[in-house]
Amino acid sequence: PALVLGNFIFGGGFLNSRLATRLRQKEGFSYSVASGFSASALGENAAFTAQAIYAPENGEKLEKAFYEELNKVLTDGFTETELKEAKQGWLLGRQRTRGSDAALRSGLANYLFLNRTYAWDDEMEKKVQALTLEQVNAAFKKYINPDKISIFKAGHFPDERIPSLI
Repeated sequence: PALVLGNFIFGGGFLNSRLATRLRQKEGFSYSVASGFSASALGENAAFTAQAIYAPENGEKLEKAFYEELNKVLTDGFTETELKEAKQGWLLGRQRTRGSDAALRSGLANYLFLNRTYAWDDEMEKKVQALTLEQVNAAFKKYINPDKISIFKAGHFPDERIPSLI
């Protein structure tokens, strides 16, 4: 729960996240930016991801600003205001998703496979709502390591030579 909410604050909250505020709104480096966190329901694997759509000339600046923002969170942590707003936004997003027939159908099928019910959602939401700032900051610092992040780029980068396949 702490990593779920930490990710929501960092880049999962669409336009109201650390990444969106810094890289899209303040710096104007990207058209869109987000992060994601997923943990396997069947094992102990998890993934933290981030993505951005940007003009090629902004690539280096965007990458530098991403790491600056990540290191700022790891050093200074999130704020009480961010935590409070994230709890509200995350819960509202989940409630809206459950208002969709397609999401409910998909969720039910997934939960049948995992042998879960929507009571699991209720418990998760209670855990997230009970989180303290210290718990969220500690989890992010423990599990998010900038040295283990791999950067992958796809697109047309005119100033880079693309090797011939022939």
